[in-house]
Amino acid sequence: MKKLLILALMVMLVPASAMAMKEMGDKNDGMKMDHKDMKMDHGAMGMEGVMMLQDEVVDGVKGAAHLMDAKMGKMLMLMFTDEKTGAMISEGRCAVKVKSLDEKVGEAQMMMPSQGMFGVGVALDQKGMYRFEVGTKLADGKKRVFHMHFENK
Repeated sequence: MKKLLILALMVMLVPASAMAMKEMGDKNDGMKMDHKDMKMDHGAMGMEGVMMLQDEVVDGVKGAAHLMDAKMGKMLMLMFTDEKTGAMISEGRCAVKVKSLDEKVGEAQMMMPSQGMFGVGVALDQKGMYRFEVGTKLADGKKRVFHMHFENK
């Protein structure tokens, strides 16, 4: 029952975060935002409550990740694009395993697709370095694994 409630909350949060990102894009007077052009160190806040993580390219697909503050903790969001064309890849499946400070790897959590991105709530309640291993099987059917990290200060 608790997992069902958490899943329902995540399903409600993912579209809201995607709408907020779209609204931000609309307020840029038509300027396109390209994640690769954002110059931030990994400890800098990009937007209020949003932390941009590392981009990684695996087999021609770029994964761009960010963490957002949510009422229940943090929301990990990923967007995938074709490296050559820049086209967004929104079809497929995606799951994340979180490696915590004590080197324990959590169970895979399915990421919910919404507005072209994939998202899931993650518990990062201790200070220190967390590592994310994101396994995907996107529209082309090829399996890929992306790695990101975040230091909770």
